[in-house]
Amino acid sequence: MSLDKEKEQQAIELSKKLAEQFDAEETEEFLEYHKNEKWYDDFLLLFKMITDKDFKMKSKTKMVIAGALAYLVFPIDIIPDFIPIIGFLDDIFVLNFVKNAIADEIERYKEFKGEK
Repeated sequence: MSLDKEKEQQAIELSKKLAEQFDAEETEEFLEYHKNEKWYDDFLLLFKMITDKDFKMKSKTKMVIAGALAYLVFPIDIIPDFIPIIGFLDDIFVLNFVKNAIADEIERYKEFKGEK
């Protein structure tokens, strides 16, 4: 197994663990609290993708999105969110990483919703 495959497997396992903790209600509360943040639209897009019952995607993609959303919602992470200014740096990194990793799927969702 190559190093890239090992890292991918570790990311999938972490996503699975976080996805199991995903809570849509908690996420909606989180969204309401952070609606004026610069990253809000990206977070909301991923949230809509994962909760849209009419949009079909691979379960691996759903796990990655759920894991990222759970990571952002939970206050305990690599850089605790309560630390001013830098508290959300890791969250923004995770959000951007996931957006880049599933960019094709995001475009497909936008087309599905007629936003293209």
